[in-house]
Amino acid sequence: MAHVSFVTAAKLIELLKAANSKGNMYVRVLTANQLALGTDPLNPTSIIDLSKEAVRSVSSQDAQTEAETPKSPRLSRQSGKYLLDVKGNTIECPSLKDLLAQGLRELEKHQRGTLDKLSAIKPRTKRIVARDPQRLFDRSELAEKYAEKLTDGWWYGTNNSADETNTWLRRGADLAGLEWGKDFATSF
Repeated sequence: MAHVSFVTAAKLIELLKAANSKGNMYVRVLTANQLALGTDPLNPTSIIDLSKEAVRSVSSQDAQTEAETPKSPRLSRQSGKYLLDVKGNTIECPSLKDLLAQGLRELEKHQRGTLDKLSAIKPRTKRIVARDPQRLFDRSELAEKYAEKLTDGWWYGTNNSADETNTWLRRGADLAGLEWGKDFATSF
């Protein structure tokens, strides 16, 4: 049975401040007892161990342990059967990347201007669509690797997890006036 640790909010704030002295890190839940911190949330540099109320640096052993730790079910990026449902019309896509592209095109087809609205949204370091591939990412080298043409005049970012893909498509559906799960949905 898993052991769950608790700390006071004040202690957690203290631990976060100690681990994040520069104020530029992201936090994610690693296990029931650990939080991972790093400038890249998927590659942590520090771990807050709630059971020991301590901060420690990530070592190669931690990375190995994390890889072996069972995680909550996560959708993969591998090719397979990805379904997009647009107002009762089901479209099968061979990959997550294709699902995103097809979904974005369908949203624009349903409501002109949806891509313009999506291009204005930029959480953290990337947009999902832009008229110029260099505007997709904060770092230009990422545009060279992960930008692909979506339609005439539009580019999209292809380096997205299943969760990110769903988040972007849900935002787009909202902007296009479609109800997520009813008028517009995905299935992996």
